[in-house]
Amino acid sequence: MNPALLGAISALAWGTHDFAARFPSRQIGASHAVFGVTLSGLVWLSLWIAATGPFPALQPPHLWLPALTGISFALATIWLFAALAAGPIAVVAPIVGAYPTYAVAFAVILGARPALADWLAMAAVVLGVVVVARQGDRAPDRAVSESGGMGVPALIYAVLAGLGFACAMTAGQHAAPIYGEVEATWLARFFGLATVTLACLAGPRRRKPRLGRYGRWWLLLIVMGLLDSLALSAVIMAGHAPQAEIATVAASSFGAVTVILARIFLKEPVTLFQWAGIGLIFVGVGVLSV
Repeated sequence: MNPALLGAISALAWGTHDFAARFPSRQIGASHAVFGVTLSGLVWLSLWIAATGPFPALQPPHLWLPALTGISFALATIWLFAALAAGPIAVVAPIVGAYPTYAVAFAVILGARPALADWLAMAAVVLGVVVVARQGDRAPDRAVSESGGMGVPALIYAVLAGLGFACAMTAGQHAAPIYGEVEATWLARFFGLATVTLACLAGPRRRKPRLGRYGRWWLLLIVMGLLDSLALSAVIMAGHAPQAEIATVAASSFGAVTVILARIFLKEPVTLFQWAGIGLIFVGVGVLSV
């Protein structure tokens, strides 16, 4: 499948996932929300592999690839959820969505050479993300007004999340030809779950992971786990295709999806410039899909 289309599928799934993430993150904490999503995602993937074929062999010489994918993705998701809990969706999501600037740099270092048209289209996507982020910073948000501003921690979390996602997707795309798309994602989930569990255990005693603490959030976390696994599998699937970095860039448009959902359901304001940035993102993804 076309890498840009795979990236667009990821953007839709992650955009919906990140919009939903705001709610459990504020109630049970970022680490615990990620624990629930990662666990449910692992269950979904296990059921899929059990129904379609044998479970993958570990292949120790290459195991570091899914390990790096899972650990980086888990940490990035924790940082993302923490940023979403502390700042407005319209600011956080686009900043995290700028991770293609790191991912494309990784790809070039590893030997990728995108065509000029692809460079221009990817630049349009990243520029759109920046426009949405900068304009979103001017939009009022209830959580921000209560705390007096976006806050440095939220910005740091958002940047760290972007770096983590870029690292995870680059490693995952290199793992796909070795293990298979779903299988690489499944292996990565084990390392991710271990990472998130350690993060939860390292927290205060009152926040130790207990299944009962998730209460009414379990159903939402299960759905988020499905969306998250679908999105990551789609990006990793592009590892079989030339110019896999295009899928990573296209997937970054999830921030626009999140902003639109926040506008529809939370009535967060979206400026004219933000709409222009969102349009630029979609144009760039459309060009990459041709």
